[in-house]
Amino acid sequence: MNRLYKNLEDLLKQKIKLYEKFISLLKEEWVCVSKYSYDSLQEVIAKKEDQVMQMQALENSRSYLMRKIAERLQVRQSSLTLKKLIQVKDNPYKNNLAKYRKKLLFQIKQISEWSEKAKNLMDNSSLSLKKSLAYIHSAEEKATSPYTANGRMMEERVEGRMVSVDV
Repeated sequence: MNRLYKNLEDLLKQKIKLYEKFISLLKEEWVCVSKYSYDSLQEVIAKKEDQVMQMQALENSRSYLMRKIAERLQVRQSSLTLKKLIQVKDNPYKNNLAKYRKKLLFQIKQISEWSEKAKNLMDNSSLSLKKSLAYIHSAEEKATSPYTANGRMMEERVEGRMVSVDV
């Protein structure tokens, strides 16, 4: 059983390292978006996708390990959490597991915050771009239109107008 606890501890250490790298990638992503650096953003997104795949593989290993621990403790895997595992009396690794759990919870919070920051920045940047394009389009329409804002016709642009003779 101690070997399973030790394996879980090692796995959580790896997870913490991956989360640290992921947080730094989220920070890089935010910088790329704030500087409108599309090429750099694409590189960061590719690194993030790679990181997510590594995190998924590690999560599969953790799930398998938790299943083995649940079998040994004779409990259902669905009811076994890291918090409950820390509370097991004959767990010599419970102090380290508690420390890693606290660190992971903090990292998950950071990931959420940085993801939200990047999302908000992208949304605001996108909205700004849409407004800029709408303004440019409307300015272009005004420049080519033979009519002024009050509906009157500009004399120098008369040649391009169409007149209806139907009554």
